[in-house]
Amino acid sequence: MSREKNKSGTIITIQAQGPILPGSLSTAKSQCGKPNCACKASPNKLHGTYHRWTGFIGGKRTTKTISKEVAKECERRIKNYRALEKKLDEIIADAVANAPWVKPE
Repeated sequence: MSREKNKSGTIITIQAQGPILPGSLSTAKSQCGKPNCACKASPNKLHGTYHRWTGFIGGKRTTKTISKEVAKECERRIKNYRALEKKLDEIIADAVANAPWVKPE
């Protein structure tokens, strides 16, 4: 994060550490629809593990089933996104602390 001043005020530049992706990852196992499948037995052997990304696309909550390799890349990008969010939260907290209505001490 860098700050510089110009005639119109302070310019703040933040930069991500790589590609970003909002959302979250999860894993799941599931049963199929076949009545005689081992996933219906007791104890059951569920299908999976399935990796899933959940986030918003076009304003709608969306879940995508992805491969394990893609999930690892998504995890890296989500980590970058969260670090960027943290930096932005710090900038906002500083802006509120120095807002025009705050009396100097």
